[in-house]
Amino acid sequence: MIAFVTLFLGLVLGPKEVDLLVEGDPAAVILQLDGIEIGRKSEPPWTFDCDLGSLLAPHKLEALALDAKGEVQDRAIQWINLPRSRAEVAFLLEGDDPKRPDSARLVWKHIEFDQADSIRLRFDGRDVPYDGLGTIRLPDYDPTKLHVLKADLRFPDGAHYEAELSFGTRLGFGADIDLTGLVLAMPRSSQVSIQQLAGWFEKDGQAIEVVGIERSPARLVMVIDHTTTDSLRQLATVTAGATTNRTALRKGEEVLFLFPKARKTTTGDDGSKLFPISQPFTAEDGDLAWLLTRISTPETSGSRRVTDALAVAGLEAASGGRPRAVILVLGHVATDTSAYEVDEVLSFLRDLRVPLMIWWTGRPSSVTVSEGRRPVTVSTPWGRATDISSFGRIEQAVVELRKNLDRQHTVWVEGSHLPNRIALTAKAAKATFAGQD
Repeated sequence: MIAFVTLFLGLVLGPKEVDLLVEGDPAAVILQLDGIEIGRKSEPPWTFDCDLGSLLAPHKLEALALDAKGEVQDRAIQWINLPRSRAEVAFLLEGDDPKRPDSARLVWKHIEFDQADSIRLRFDGRDVPYDGLGTIRLPDYDPTKLHVLKADLRFPDGAHYEAELSFGTRLGFGADIDLTGLVLAMPRSSQVSIQQLAGWFEKDGQAIEVVGIERSPARLVMVIDHTTTDSLRQLATVTAGATTNRTALRKGEEVLFLFPKARKTTTGDDGSKLFPISQPFTAEDGDLAWLLTRISTPETSGSRRVTDALAVAGLEAASGGRPRAVILVLGHVATDTSAYEVDEVLSFLRDLRVPLMIWWTGRPSSVTVSEGRRPVTVSTPWGRATDISSFGRIEQAVVELRKNLDRQHTVWVEGSHLPNRIALTAKAAKATFAGQD
C-alpha cells in the first residue's frame, strides 16, 4: 500500500517536499505531477522534491508502487488547488506479513488546526486504543474475513471527519469508475442527451466517454469587500425587505459569503491564509438581495487580500461539480495586498471553470447614472463591475447571474482528470466550459 504523508490543503505553489508511506517492498516508487514523472526511488526514505510552479494552477499528484515487472501494485492520488475538505484522514496498513498486517498508521491534516479535540478508533465496531502518534495496534483477527477500521476526528471548530478502511482476503473488488464532473455552458433552450454528447470531449487528443448529464442546484460564493459595509446597510434601509421572484433563490441552491480580510495560522511547517466564510444560506433564509444587504461583515484585523480571496472562493464554488459562480462585491477603491497577481487568479478561475461576476455598490462621481434601469458598469482591477446601488439594479444583476447559471449543465465523464486538461471538440460548437465566455 502507498499513501501521502504530506497533504496539501488550501492554495499552494512553488518547491515542496513530498513524503510517502509505503507498505511492503516495491521494486520502485514513482511520483508523477500532472502525468509526468518527477521522481523515482527503489528504497526508502520515500521523500521526493516536487515543484508546483510559480503560478497558481490545479495539479494532480500521483504516487505509484511498481513490482519487478514494472506493473503498478498500488497508487495514491492527491488533487492540489482543487476543491477539497478542510481536513483529510487516511489509513495505511503495516506489518511484516503483507497478508496479515498487525498495525495501521493514521495520517491526517487540517488546514487550520494541528491538534484534534478527539480521535476515536474502532475495529469491527469495537473501540481500539490510539497512541496519539499515528500508530494503531490491531487486535487479533481472522485474515480470511472482512474487517473494517474506522476513525472519527473532531476539531475545535465543531467539524468532524471520518476515514474507513476495509480489508481481508474475502474483500471483493467492485467495478467502481472514477468520474470527473465538468460544468458546461450551453444555450438556455438546449436539451442534450448523453448520446448527443458523444465525441464532445477529449484529453491529449483521446476521446473521453460521457456517462451522465444533470442540472443541479447552483452554488454561489460572494466575496464581500469591507468597503461595501456602509452602502449595503443603506440599501437594507432603503429596500426595507423588498423582494421579487427575480431575486429569489431556488430549491437546493446555496450561497456562501467570504470576506477578504486574511489572517494567518500555522499548522506544522506550513502557513495557510484563512478568510472568514459564512455558513451556506438557502432559499429558506431569504432571497439573494435580502441576504446580500443584511450579511454582517466580521470584525477582523487581517490584511485586505481581495485577489487571494477570489482564488479561495473559486475552490469553494467549484465544490461538488454544480453550476457555480463567484461574485465579487466592491465599494470604493482601496489597497489590495494579495500575494497572487490579478491575472494569475483570473486564469486560475478559468482553469477551475468558475465564472466571475463583479458588482459595485457605489457610484463614482465620474459616472452619470440615469434614474432608469440602464445598466452601468465601472472599471476595477478585476474587470468591469455592474452598478448595484439600488434595489432595481440589484434585481438586474441577479437576472444576469440567473441567465449564466441557467446555461450551466454538469456533464460527468469517465476517469479522474484535471478540468483544465479536458478540451471541447468541434462537435461542441455551441457549448463552452463555464467561466470561459
